[in-house]
Amino acid sequence: MLRNFKVLLIALVVVAVAGSAYAFAAGNTVPDSAAGYTANVVSGYTVTDIVYDLNVDDPTTIDKITFGIDPTTVGDPEAKVVYLQTVLAGTWTTCDVTTALTVTTVICDPATSPAVEDVTALNIVASSSLDPAP
Repeated sequence: MLRNFKVLLIALVVVAVAGSAYAFAAGNTVPDSAAGYTANVVSGYTVTDIVYDLNVDDPTTIDKITFGIDPTTVGDPEAKVVYLQTVLAGTWTTCDVTTALTVTTVICDPATSPAVEDVTALNIVASSSLDPAP
């Protein structure tokens, strides 16, 4: 009889542990969240009116590159951050972006004026979000 009591006690302990684990698992509820997953399309920007501002003393170098930038899709936000690259795999220039009366103008002033013959690309990266602080 003592052996039956031990078996019954062990069975009750197993059932109690299993029941409490189920109770804890059933108590977890997590609210719905987006977690960064969405089906929105990133539309991009249209660049217009590119102007290469040549150096007055040495017109074989470029002082600034200026252009207009507008969202490709009407109603999308204007560009707030723009970077420019004039050579593939070269350094990126941070550009100044100004918007006045719905016209967004970008002025890129490279740290070193590139020679006209060295400009082999015009890569532009734009975002409607400001860069977060590190």
